[in-house]
Amino acid sequence: MKFSRGFVFVLLCAVLVTGTLFAGGQQGGKETGDIQVGCLQDITGPTSSLGQMVDEGAKWAIAEINAAGGVNGRKINVTTYDTRGDVNEAINAFTRMVTSGNVSAIIGPPVANIAMAIAPISERYNVPILGFAIDTKCQIKEDGTPYKNMFLFQPNADQQAEIMASYAIKNGFKRFGILYNQANAYSVSLLPAFVNRIQAEGQVVVEPIAYNPQDRDFKTLLGKITSQNVDAIYAPVYVQELILIVQQARAIGFRGALINGLDACPPFNTLLGEPCDNIYFINNVDDTESKLQDMIGKVKAEKGIDATNKFFLGYDVGKILAKIFGDVGTDPAKVAEAVANISNFSGLTGNISIDPATHMPRGLEMVMFNYNNITPVFLERYAAK
Repeated sequence: MKFSRGFVFVLLCAVLVTGTLFAGGQQGGKETGDIQVGCLQDITGPTSSLGQMVDEGAKWAIAEINAAGGVNGRKINVTTYDTRGDVNEAINAFTRMVTSGNVSAIIGPPVANIAMAIAPISERYNVPILGFAIDTKCQIKEDGTPYKNMFLFQPNADQQAEIMASYAIKNGFKRFGILYNQANAYSVSLLPAFVNRIQAEGQVVVEPIAYNPQDRDFKTLLGKITSQNVDAIYAPVYVQELILIVQQARAIGFRGALINGLDACPPFNTLLGEPCDNIYFINNVDDTESKLQDMIGKVKAEKGIDATNKFFLGYDVGKILAKIFGDVGTDPAKVAEAVANISNFSGLTGNISIDPATHMPRGLEMVMFNYNNITPVFLERYAAK
């Protein structure tokens, strides 16, 4: 039997629409085929220690889902795109994902500079990005409304800074120096709320000192800070710079406290190469809990890696996406709507609810730690007001 070219063309179009030959289609109104998720992370660049952990955590969660039968019998595939810590590379990777990757959602980066570059471009598409970049400009436009596809899954910079300041005040620190990277959105974003909270309680913040991203010798800047008799230095910077700052602060004789953001979490304690006493930091999880210790042990045995806080952030988002796919399907616009209305999801990083007006979490607790030599010591749980 012979068919005309026109008939063959119509037949192929029908096949494409019904999805009988292609993964992710529909049969009889039911979605079929594998579910595609993109993971946009720095895997080989300067913040690779962060991106690799998010990637590993998300894939661990998805592997658990798939091993249990997937989502309504459908397997989830996670494809990782390496940003290499470069904004242009990230934009190109994002564009490939949303135009040809057939993704229903994207697990986004924890790096503010990259998320801020992607945010305006993301408005052109209908694919939600579930990320971890805490600068509020990654989620909120200048007019105060949220980018439709940008979501945050840890407390934002203002909330994290307020938590760190609240702990410092409560525990007797009175005079603070500040050292920050003036070209890094993450570092800059953690300043205002910290300073405002300290000053509102009548404590002293000496003039914050900025440095450039290429700087590696901080002794002169640290000397200016320590000469003003501070009892704590606030340094919300990435881990490579933080290691140098701590080492050089100790080298010039400063024995006071250093208060840091998430980058002082493990593996900072093993990377520093010396005792970490009197270093305070914020964390998304209490990884001394037995439940998390069990998972850390399993990950170490199977993957040979030490699961850190970013692993658990990625894990929670992987679980959240699986639940949403089961609830509303895999149409990206429906997924985005469901993400904006997440309520009381019980994750390893806490009880997660997303505010649809900001696309950021409400009331999510964080944990303050310090170190005994190189061992993390749980202090207190806090939620920003």
